[in-house]
Amino acid sequence: MRLRSIVLNSLLVAGSITITVGAALLLDRWLELGLRHRLASVLETYIQQAEPIMYVYDNQTGWRLNPRTQYHRASFGPFYGLAGFEPFDAKLRVNAEGFIDRDHYLKTPYYRIAFVGNSWLEAVQLQYHERFPPLTEDFVFRLSEHKKVVEVMNFGLSNAAPAQGYGVIKHFVLKYQPEEVWLFVNSWDVRSNSTFDSPPPFGPVFEYVDDTHRELKDIRFGFVDPPAYAQFKRERDLAELHKVATQFGQVMPYFYSEERNAVFDAVWNEMRLTIALIHKTLAASGIRMRLVFMPVPYDVDAQRWDLFRHEAAKEVGRELPMDQGLAERRYATLAKDLGVDFVTLTPLCKERGVKEIYADHFSAKGSWFVADYLARIIIDSTPVRPLPKS
Repeated sequence: MRLRSIVLNSLLVAGSITITVGAALLLDRWLELGLRHRLASVLETYIQQAEPIMYVYDNQTGWRLNPRTQYHRASFGPFYGLAGFEPFDAKLRVNAEGFIDRDHYLKTPYYRIAFVGNSWLEAVQLQYHERFPPLTEDFVFRLSEHKKVVEVMNFGLSNAAPAQGYGVIKHFVLKYQPEEVWLFVNSWDVRSNSTFDSPPPFGPVFEYVDDTHRELKDIRFGFVDPPAYAQFKRERDLAELHKVATQFGQVMPYFYSEERNAVFDAVWNEMRLTIALIHKTLAASGIRMRLVFMPVPYDVDAQRWDLFRHEAAKEVGRELPMDQGLAERRYATLAKDLGVDFVTLTPLCKERGVKEIYADHFSAKGSWFVADYLARIIIDSTPVRPLPKS
């Protein structure tokens, strides 16, 4: 009985309040007393503040880090060790250009090499001194017994494929006039490079020399909300490909198969034309280019490869004849056709093993091994310059 009385009294109170407030609002609306405005002001929440934005869409590169900010990324947990995961907690400063590197002068007395690539170079999971681009610079000087100095610039950008890398080179790298540009690639790059899976603003818009689509003239970015006609054209152009595949997981296995697939053929053709445009752009400025292949774990480990093949069969819907080394050979053949030096990290990664080389991307130890490997290549294949007097 007591509970029933409490409920009834509560309902009466709530009803009385509702009726009173309703009557007051009606009276306020009729007499324009300003009650509603005062009530809204009392309970108002008003926010006007600057908010940190890490990656900003960019008309030049698809996106890049917000310049002059600090990037904090961490991943850890009480059972990481049990699972064999490598925890990390990194705070990294972004330079004035929007890359995790120190700021550089436009002119330098040193032999300058620009590293361009994806998140494996950006390496936000490692402290600055653990990342292989700056380590490579240090190792060249040390391993050459102080006889050779290079300046390594890091233009790594998360999710950036060669298409985005072209934008980086065109708008940021060329003004520094490096002697060399090393374009780092892996099998995952075909996804971000493709119009099939990466729409604007991050994805590329390819501008061809003519209607034969055999050569690229330029690559553009930046349509956050594309005009209706642009969206219509994109959907129309992709309609035929979507009849073959709707998910990129159905396309990726063909990177490792000699069996033909219309979507992958289109995706790989975009990659081939993109790297050719990069080579042409660099050659016009007299800059040497090298193409560097970074294997992902299933490129070098039998167990990981078996898992990938199993997942590929589920995506495709059947067993597909696949070759673990085919992705690398595709890039190597492309480099040879273009007359570009090809560097592969596969022997190093196989020798050291996935447990030493990889964590979230390269591990700290793996980054050290990669830097040592690249430094020795630089020492053996670049000219010796006299050290500056000051």
